[in-house]
Amino acid sequence: MYMSDVASQLSAGLGRLRSYVRRRMRDPDSMEDVVQETLVRVIEQERRQVIEQPLAYAFRVADSVIMAGARKSLREAGLDDLDFACELPLADEVLDYRQRLARFEAALERLTPQRRAVFRLRHIDGKSRQEIAAELDLSLEAVKKHLVRAMADLTLSLGGDWASDWKQGATGATGHG
Repeated sequence: MYMSDVASQLSAGLGRLRSYVRRRMRDPDSMEDVVQETLVRVIEQERRQVIEQPLAYAFRVADSVIMAGARKSLREAGLDDLDFACELPLADEVLDYRQRLARFEAALERLTPQRRAVFRLRHIDGKSRQEIAAELDLSLEAVKKHLVRAMADLTLSLGGDWASDWKQGATGATGHG
């Protein structure tokens, strides 16, 4: 049976991961559940992108799983409004966001300079198509063409999964003409 490099690295470090989780858990009986959830998340993430240090990433994911479980326990106990519950995103969420942002920025840099400028002015600066046309001395149709082609180029470059995330983040900036 074929085992991926990530799976073999995780398998080799499984004892260390279990030990790490055991030291951080109040309930040693749920340690194995946390380890299993961690492995599943790491393997799922590895299917989407290359993970340079799978075991190190697994330790961070384990911390996130432990914290998510603690938050859930607090909610169930009605204690989630207390000040000691951290509102910051979990480590694996931050890493995933940073990696997706880096891929997006790289794809954006591959656009032609004018297409990139039109895209940034519209979706990042929130300017209308008319404002962009006036600022860049382009026709309204040229601005529309650049926007459509930029979206097509980015979709090809990044795949379809980024588009819904981008629309959610950018809807506030694109609400006008």
